[in-house]
Formats: sequence, structure tokens, C-alpha cells
Amino acid sequence: MKKTIALSLLYANLFGFADNLNTFSAHFVQTVVDDKNTTIRYSGDIKAKRPNMAMWNYVEPIKKEIYINNEDLIIIEPEIEQVILKKVGNTIAFFEMLKHAKKIDNEHYTADYENMKLHIRIKGEKILSITYFDELENKVTIIFSDQVENKDIDDKEFKAKIPADFDVIYE
Repeated sequence: MKKTIALSLLYANLFGFADNLNTFSAHFVQTVVDDKNTTIRYSGDIKAKRPNMAMWNYVEPIKKEIYINNEDLIIIEPEIEQVILKKVGNTIAFFEMLKHAKKIDNEHYTADYENMKLHIRIKGEKILSITYFDELENKVTIIFSDQVENKDIDDKEFKAKIPADFDVIYE
């Protein structure tokens, strides 16, 4: 769970990869393939804004919202009426780390993160996909489409609306 949350934070902030990128929104499809070639597919939308704000809205196969606002992480899971609140601190400089990603060629970069190697595919300044192996050796690929860059996003987009009747778990 720790690495999943950490990677969610990383993705939320990955868009500091390009120095002139201040906001990013896109549709995403995330596939997870295990060692038996079983595939799980997730899809949704992401919004991200410098310095450290993001909202991942998972739509399929289940609804889930992940909000990152500076030091706070909030995960809302409507199907189980649960919210997880966590302080993540500001100890990881995601923008700085990805700023130093190593260029392989004009479309491929790699970045090391917590003993994992991320493969980042770009075209021009657009991030097309991110691939890595998670802590269970599952291959995770996130493909972005309909990317919109540097369009103003109101900070209110990154504030979670927590239903009053949901169970709240503090981690």
C-alpha cells in the first residue's frame, strides 16, 4: 500500500518533468499485468498542478478518487463508503527527481524511484506513457490521452468533498 500511495504521488507530480509544464490534465488507462499474464485495466482522468496538487479520478472498473494537496493524501472509495486520510509530508522532491530523468532518446526517458525504474515515453513535450514494475513484480503501464497542458486549473479541483456518512481512516 505504501508504494501504491507513493507512486500515486509520483504520478501526480510527474508533470514537473518538463520545466515549462505548470498544469496537466488527461484521460488515462492503467493496465496491471501479473506474472501469469492476468491483466486488470483501470481508466479515469487526472488533473495536476504545480507545485504539488493532483486529483486522480478512477472511473472503471470501480470508482475511486485520489487527492493530493501538498502534504495531504485523501482516497475516497464510494463503493465501500470509506475515506483514507494520510499526511505524506514534503520529503520527496518529485519535480526535482524527474527533472533529472535520464534521456534515452527523443521519446524515452528513465527515472529511478524507490528501487524501481520508471520508463517514460514522451512525444514533444507530452507525456504519453509511464511503465514500471510494482512491489509485487506486476508490470504497470499508464497511457495518457487527450492531454491538456498549462490550462488554468482552479485549486478547488484538488479539494476532496468527503461525504459525512463515510467511514474515515487516519493513517
